[in-house]
Amino acid sequence: MNILNSTKSSMGLHEQAINVTLELMDDMHSATPSVSEVARAIGMPEERLRSMFPDDQHLLIAVVEQALVLLIDSCTRSVVKVDPNDPVAQFTAIGDAYLEWADRNRGQFRLMSDERLMTVLHEPKLRRYLNSLVALMKRLLKRALDNGQLHPKENIEQMVLSSRCFAYGTARMIVDGRMGEWAPGADPMVTAKQLIRDFVRRMARSSLPQHA
Repeated sequence: MNILNSTKSSMGLHEQAINVTLELMDDMHSATPSVSEVARAIGMPEERLRSMFPDDQHLLIAVVEQALVLLIDSCTRSVVKVDPNDPVAQFTAIGDAYLEWADRNRGQFRLMSDERLMTVLHEPKLRRYLNSLVALMKRLLKRALDNGQLHPKENIEQMVLSSRCFAYGTARMIVDGRMGEWAPGADPMVTAKQLIRDFVRRMARSSLPQHA
């Protein structure tokens, strides 16, 4: 196995280490490759890599942080492209961005889905990324509520939790290649985005007073 050949020579050591860690996970079916394994795969002295990642935990945190940075960037870019006067549409755009991120970064998605890594996601430097995304979702739903798009007594916290659960399950089906089983002949990503939009639309509609 020559993982180094699959990395770009122009990459910095930090990026190489993250990419190789993900490739090792795929090749070895290991959620947590060690710094030693990554150094051997890159073909460099372990001491040099440990100057950047003192232990396996630091390496894992770096891999997850990169995934979260990509996710936040994707979601933010998607939201600003949507009409700012339609917070429900902006909220839906987050779901679309999440699905696209999961599809493009399947290794990172699987890594963050591994139950053995839940303690890593509680690291303060990582948690702030997740907290910022949840805060954005809450702000959008609060604006939707103020705009009359939701019931004035709607439980925003619950709506965010429900949406996160639905989006995660849909992304999991894409990453695991299961969407085609449920919607044969259709493009998996197109189907997934339709499901997200339908979910948000129905959730918002059911939230309104019955006379609305």
